[in-house]
Amino acid sequence: MSTPSRRSFLQASAGGGLAVALGGALGRPASAAERTDYKAIVVGSGFGGSISACRLGQAGVDTLVLERGQEWTTDPQKAVFGSQLNYSEKMFWFRDYADWPMVLPFPMTPYAGVMEVSNEKNLNIACGAGLGGGSLVYTCATVAPPRKYFEKLFPADITYQEMTSKWYPKVQSVLKPSVMPDDVYGSAPFTHSRVWDQHVAKAGYTSERLMSMFNWDVLRKELAGAVRPSAIAGEADFGCSDGAKNSLTVNYIPAAKATGKVRFQTMSEVTSIGIGTDGRYRLAVRHLDTAGRTLDTVEYTCDMLFLCAVTLNTNRLLVAARETGALPDLDASVGTGFGDNGDQYAGYSYAGPAGPSQGAPSASTIFVDGEFELPMRVESWQLIEAQGLPIVQTLVMTADLENRASFVYDKAGRTVKLSDWAGKADAAAKSATDWVNKVMHANSDAIPIAVTWPATLTAHPLGGCVLGTSSDLYGRVKGYKGLYALDGSMVPGSVGGANPSFTIAALAERGIADIIAKAG
Repeated sequence: MSTPSRRSFLQASAGGGLAVALGGALGRPASAAERTDYKAIVVGSGFGGSISACRLGQAGVDTLVLERGQEWTTDPQKAVFGSQLNYSEKMFWFRDYADWPMVLPFPMTPYAGVMEVSNEKNLNIACGAGLGGGSLVYTCATVAPPRKYFEKLFPADITYQEMTSKWYPKVQSVLKPSVMPDDVYGSAPFTHSRVWDQHVAKAGYTSERLMSMFNWDVLRKELAGAVRPSAIAGEADFGCSDGAKNSLTVNYIPAAKATGKVRFQTMSEVTSIGIGTDGRYRLAVRHLDTAGRTLDTVEYTCDMLFLCAVTLNTNRLLVAARETGALPDLDASVGTGFGDNGDQYAGYSYAGPAGPSQGAPSASTIFVDGEFELPMRVESWQLIEAQGLPIVQTLVMTADLENRASFVYDKAGRTVKLSDWAGKADAAAKSATDWVNKVMHANSDAIPIAVTWPATLTAHPLGGCVLGTSSDLYGRVKGYKGLYALDGSMVPGSVGGANPSFTIAALAERGIADIIAKAG
């Protein structure tokens, strides 16, 4: 393993990783008042990052978590976040125009908002930005993939029996997900959920209630008019202002803080990573304000570096570090195996009653196998813009075992970008279309809506530092001792027909347990 000099690292800091898009600066030495040296540094505070930090703290490891986004405070009466119906610069991470399905591209003042949308070639990738990462902006579905497709995707030594007997239950014991209660399900804002269940039943399917991380007591307060409607009004993609989501800020993060060994530092963006001749990791960290101004860029150091910056940013950091020579011994497979979890969206109208709004929580799910080109999980979804219109929306996640792409380094632009995604979503799109056509044909009240397939957005980017390929089976990145990837990048492009967060969390628990047990 080669170790570049301080000079070469600082040169890479100026031109590699996330800095390339943001004009990253050289890492200056810390002032006497700053503490920048830790045993472990965790980059990112989403599922992988929060879990890693929590367990490191409980093991007594001196740990810093660097989060690029803000710490958001919810409010029972105010709109903290924006939404598709309440446009705000708080929606997006430093964009000058909006880019989201069914949202007009209105101009915006760049701001440290809650959602990054990266316009990659042939695919937009969305990921959370803020303390709690993706748990701020996901729709809280907490479901494991079926055994059949988990085993087709993951290495044989990561057994489904191990996951379902130990690691999924361990996560569940902390998150405490639950299904939608009958009183919420029966309320007016969930008319669309009941129609979805009725329609799929007529098509021959039996749906089941979906485990969720929504706080049903907060939804009940919304229904009673005691707090501002958020979840029942369809707010989810850009956060729930009243705390209706049980995000990581109410479970793993406070547990990590309670150890006294973990410090969380927000508005701190890691722009590049490297290693010194002493074998310790060095990070160029840009401290920024909400307008995107660089306050300073400081060098941090650690023995153990955990990359949990979500798939997009972990790949940006690793691929740039390899290609600029900051981490030259990274395996050639780093950056490969990317997939969008087979995400697709399907919708139609119907002739019948509709609720005043469409509540955000997903009530029901089905796994469809053996009927179409790809197996798929379908979930009752919502369309915030419906607002009293009779529309049924479905999230489709196919178990796509084959279609993958790579992150590559563009030397001219000094950026890391997704390549070769063209056509990779076609099979998923066809499967989703065929399924929704079957449901519509079984329901005489269904009215087709013209939709262009395939979908060009994923909120479930996966792969690039895949377990058993770019890392060992626990997230130890090949080529460097003390370097770990414990986020969506470790998943092989798809979890096998499920929302990824539950599986990412379970794999993170599994990985960090082994890392702590073996002291690295």
